[in-house]
Amino acid sequence: MCTLQEYYDFIDKGLFDCESKYELNDAIKEVSNVLSQKKDQENLITCDLENQVLLINKSFDYKLDKEKGTVNGLSCMFSGIQTLENGAVIPIYIPDVTKLSKSDFEYYEQRYKNCKNLYMKTEYGLMTYFGQQTNYSKCNDFKQQLCIDLIKLSKSYLEKAKQVGEKNYYSICFFQTLKLAWNIAMNSRLTKEIDSLITFIFTTHKNWDITKNDTWDIICNLSFLMSENHNIFKNKIDLNEVISKDKEAAKEIEKTDLFNALSIIDNVLRIEQQLNISQESSLRYKAEIYEKLMRDGEENRQDALIAVNFAEDALRIYKSLNDQAKIRELEEKYNELRNKIQLSEHFFEFPKEYIEKMTDKINSTIAQATEDEIIYHFINTPWYLKIADIKSQVIENSKVAVLSSMLPVSIKDKFGNTIETFKTEEEIKEYNFWKVYQINQKVGLLTMHQFFIEAYKAGKLNYKSVIEYLETTWFNEPIVRKYNITTFEIKPLDTLKPSFKRLFSELDLLFQDNTYQCDYVTVTDSLTLRIEQLLRNICEKLGITTFKLRNKGGDKLVMEKLLDDILVSLKHTEENPTNFDEEDRVFIKYVLTEKAGLNLRNEVAHGLMDINEYTFDNILLLFCIVMKLSKYQFSQLS
Repeated sequence: MCTLQEYYDFIDKGLFDCESKYELNDAIKEVSNVLSQKKDQENLITCDLENQVLLINKSFDYKLDKEKGTVNGLSCMFSGIQTLENGAVIPIYIPDVTKLSKSDFEYYEQRYKNCKNLYMKTEYGLMTYFGQQTNYSKCNDFKQQLCIDLIKLSKSYLEKAKQVGEKNYYSICFFQTLKLAWNIAMNSRLTKEIDSLITFIFTTHKNWDITKNDTWDIICNLSFLMSENHNIFKNKIDLNEVISKDKEAAKEIEKTDLFNALSIIDNVLRIEQQLNISQESSLRYKAEIYEKLMRDGEENRQDALIAVNFAEDALRIYKSLNDQAKIRELEEKYNELRNKIQLSEHFFEFPKEYIEKMTDKINSTIAQATEDEIIYHFINTPWYLKIADIKSQVIENSKVAVLSSMLPVSIKDKFGNTIETFKTEEEIKEYNFWKVYQINQKVGLLTMHQFFIEAYKAGKLNYKSVIEYLETTWFNEPIVRKYNITTFEIKPLDTLKPSFKRLFSELDLLFQDNTYQCDYVTVTDSLTLRIEQLLRNICEKLGITTFKLRNKGGDKLVMEKLLDDILVSLKHTEENPTNFDEEDRVFIKYVLTEKAGLNLRNEVAHGLMDINEYTFDNILLLFCIVMKLSKYQFSQLS
């Protein structure tokens, strides 16, 4: 294959669909290689556009956010960072949809009009539709035809999903294509196509063979779409039939996957709530599934923490149903399981070769760095991903595990008590962010740990070097206090010195005798509370109040803000221009107050930490926070 026309003919004559991307990608690369040898730059640009259409993700879920490499409807397939020669780090997106021009979308428009393969035709059509750069893209006749094309394509995927044999992914492609057609029809008010889709969706759901492998993908997705658009479907179809089919499917799926059965029942409960009909039967079935998951956790996985979680879920439902017999039964089981909980710690293991390379790189960096440059590493924390990258990872994870990324989550403490829940859509998004953030933290912490120790062993990180650096920061600037007519001058650094002195003296003793048991308790407790003080100092310098008013009966009281309130006050917005680094703020929240994070401040303050939980890694994180807070210059912030 040597020319673009040959590639076009190849597409038109082939039976390509959503599983043909790699084959098509290889074909356009073949053409591109030939054109590159001929130095045919004009056609090479066109080749690149053909390659991009295969790589660009298309969905109504994408909104304009150039920092994420997205525009309305279109997103890159891969994202990352690139380090320039000058050391600057910039984001990269492949493909970069933000750089597509009007002429590019004009090309996709022509390809939509000319292409005969239904799959590729819709790909070009979606590029045109989401691009909104041409007059044709805004024409209702085009939107209607694209919708019809997508419906036809989704039906072809449905037939392929029904085929017996090797597991395929056509059920996923079916729903993704159907959802695109539905959104276009709704946004463009295509009444005829909406009615056609309603009938098709309901009929497909009603007639699906629940014994097939793809039952969960089909039944759950279609049911969710109908409940999500309840006001449109309620007068067109019998939603009681949807409920009946969902329950039938859940019973079948339960045989092999309790979690998927649970997700279908959640859809049932949503529809029953919308119809304002009794949910008792569905709630009881949901509780029974939780009990089965509880027994599975206890008997098969031998994991009491998992089991107690499901016991609690079942118990909450039975309490809502006021089933006293089941309440007593589950309360006894809950207490039994709670006493069996054993905390375990998860470690990341890296290949020996990776560790050796990382060690060499760390030692090389330390050898070339000054003492202050060593500290700057703890300020900049290059071993951690940025928030934007973490959010991108969350999005990518949600594409792989669509439903699990939408399920409610509860956080338990070591005693088995539920201390936080994430139930709403926004809360679940927040939890998914913290989950990825936590993994990033654990991995990055391994590097930071080694960097700290190697810098200490090299004599470039010690009490003297830390204090000398901090003396050049705002920590060493006097803050005037007036109490009862008496004026005091305090320096934040003065309350930090004992903590750091104890830290490095303990390390000295440890490296003299590796059997020495370090005092991590004193250092952890003191630094945790000192950080809260530093944040209050920052608020004062920015003119942010550190107190709030409350009423008690007829009395008006004043109380100091909680640490979470302080962190909210420091968030930089147009209305509140603190210039406080969001990377720092989120890092502090994760370590100190976030229940889905370490929650270290509350654990320390409320006496919930046992001796084994006082670790050097926690101290490292606190040390890092202090260094980050030292960088601010308030003449620039105010």
